[in-house]
Amino acid sequence: MTLDRLFGLQGKCALIIGATPIGLATQSLFIEAGATCALANPGSEPEAIAAAVDQFAAEHSKIDILVYAATRTGTYPLADTTLDQWDGMQDHNVRGAFVAVRQAVRHMRDSGGGAIVAVSTMGSVHPVLMGNAAYGASKAGLNAMIRAVALDENCHNIRANTILPGAVPVGDPEAGAVRLGGPAMQPGRLMMGMGSCEDIAAGILYLASPAARFMTGQVLTLDGGFLIS
Repeated sequence: MTLDRLFGLQGKCALIIGATPIGLATQSLFIEAGATCALANPGSEPEAIAAAVDQFAAEHSKIDILVYAATRTGTYPLADTTLDQWDGMQDHNVRGAFVAVRQAVRHMRDSGGGAIVAVSTMGSVHPVLMGNAAYGASKAGLNAMIRAVALDENCHNIRANTILPGAVPVGDPEAGAVRLGGPAMQPGRLMMGMGSCEDIAAGILYLASPAARFMTGQVLTLDGGFLIS
């Protein structure tokens, strides 16, 4: 197969939920790969997320690719973590993803299948920073949900995978969050240094492209070697 047939997205309609730096980098790469691509930033309210998916499907008559790149981050000392902080993580990182994926699956079934990619974190499988109980738990829940979607929806020709970014400078919307240290702060643990949003977008393109047509229910870790350091 030619590279265009493996990694090109010509004729594909892709929706990215979450105007994060990774979401923006992915949109740019998808358009370069030939996709019709829109980026929506509906927040965490279920009705707004569902409406964004339905509107895209109505405008383009299908959804071939859904990328859930929305996220909420933050590090909080465990004993001081409030229920609002905990629930906010779950709302953004798990419930929001569930609503977006559920809605996209309904449209993908009608159009013969599709590909779903969720953006998680290496902190969902290995401690990275102290104070990440709420964040890590929410992203681990996202990983498990996407694996279940891959199993349930295979019969409808829908693939679902998760990408685990490592240390990538994306900014932190939780301006008051406390940096508590942890493995990622130790010298030498980031073997290849900091990654970029473009590095993660390349991995998302792979998971969404025909090159990954035999891959579902998996996690792709792009951590610059952190997990083996």
